[in-house]
Amino acid sequence: MKIIAHRGASFYAPENTWAAFNLAITQQVDGIEMDVHLTKDKKIVVIHDLNTDRTGSESHIIEDSSYEVLKDIDVGSWYGTEFNTEKIPLLEDVLNKIPQNLELYIEIKSDLKIIDPLLELIHKYTEQKNRLVLFSFNLEVVSTLKKYLPDHTLLWIVEYGYNHALSKNMYQETITKVEKAHLDGLSTLADLRHCQNLAPEIIKRQWIFNVWTVDNPALARKLKELGVTSLSTNRPDWIIKALKS
Repeated sequence: MKIIAHRGASFYAPENTWAAFNLAITQQVDGIEMDVHLTKDKKIVVIHDLNTDRTGSESHIIEDSSYEVLKDIDVGSWYGTEFNTEKIPLLEDVLNKIPQNLELYIEIKSDLKIIDPLLELIHKYTEQKNRLVLFSFNLEVVSTLKKYLPDHTLLWIVEYGYNHALSKNMYQETITKVEKAHLDGLSTLADLRHCQNLAPEIIKRQWIFNVWTVDNPALARKLKELGVTSLSTNRPDWIIKALKS
């Protein structure tokens, strides 16, 4: 089971910043997860929320703001004053700077507007296709991307009761939708009940099975036994150490 740093090593440093990414690299992770949005001027930036209110020193809506406006915002001080030099990263800088041996789990937060700029960027880095995992709660976004990027890894993120209705047949419905879109697997909340129901069908198809966000070693062990292929955590060092013991 691969250990993926959720928004970087975000228990120890502000999420989706170079501080969190660089710390994750030192913790011997298999990959780093991040969230991306499209700016008004078609730049792809790394930030979780649709605005900067929670993590930024100024208030701006990402899709309504140019990168010029966003690039100098302090996105570290909310976590700790020692991080006051942290800025919103560009996805292109992440592709350039994070070591090639690490997988990049890129969660797409924007809607279909991001497709063309993202394709343009990915086509510049074709040599990185084997380390990229593109995923989204928006099935239409990942389905569309898969048509243009058949050789890239694309997952649908499912949270039952959020972007997937609760029903008697919900697990089979999920599997059918992923198959129909020709995706490479699923990412889901680390709820053992859901994971136990999904695992047999996912394993049978040899899909990627990603779960989030797990900071509990006992739960991590159970998920590993279930056949989960990658686990996202805010505390990679803690989980890695626990799984080795």
